[in-house]
Amino acid sequence: MRYALKICVIMVTLLGCVVTGYCDGGDGDKSLGRALLYSFMLPGAGQHYLGNHGRAKMMYVAEAGVWTAFAGFRIQGGMREDKYKETARLFAGVEHDINDDYALALAHYGSNEQYNIDVMREARFLYPDDRLRQLAHFEENGYFGTYAWEWDSPEKRQEFTDTRTWSRESFRRATLTTGFAVLNRVVSMIDIYLTFKLADRGERSSYPSLRVEKRAQDSYRFYLSTSF
Repeated sequence: MRYALKICVIMVTLLGCVVTGYCDGGDGDKSLGRALLYSFMLPGAGQHYLGNHGRAKMMYVAEAGVWTAFAGFRIQGGMREDKYKETARLFAGVEHDINDDYALALAHYGSNEQYNIDVMREARFLYPDDRLRQLAHFEENGYFGTYAWEWDSPEKRQEFTDTRTWSRESFRRATLTTGFAVLNRVVSMIDIYLTFKLADRGERSSYPSLRVEKRAQDSYRFYLSTSF
């Protein structure tokens, strides 16, 4: 939570510079506010605007990687979702769309009759002396009619459960990749800010700069470097 708050503060500060015009100036006729805005819209665009084409390319590659991964996980999650729904339709007789509650029931019970037995047991536990409330609870929470199902085999029910779990994991990973898109923008904007503000002091040759090092398995490491 603290790290998220720090990132928000940095983003608000840098964007505030853009809005107020405080950051204008720096490298010749180049505008820091404009460079920050470009980097916020597309990491690397601010570096390209300033003529730092090497760092711009690394930012572009990182951004492309993030959104390629996002699209890949979303497509994978959608395909797996279609698969588990088709499994339920073909091997359990499911006719309705599958929401989370319905999916959990399908995953844990071989048929709606087994599920309804547990619902009635729950109703008796909750309302031991009230038959009318037991029946109301049963009718409200049980699955009947077109919501009925019965799995052909435990193996198919397990296949449904596993595929649904994989689908949810793919969508979760897609969501997580958007965090790297935010991080890439923060890194790009900090790099722009350091470039301008330290260059204004005549320290162009020795100011710290953000660099990216490609590591094994298509991973990257961001770090600060300086010269003396």
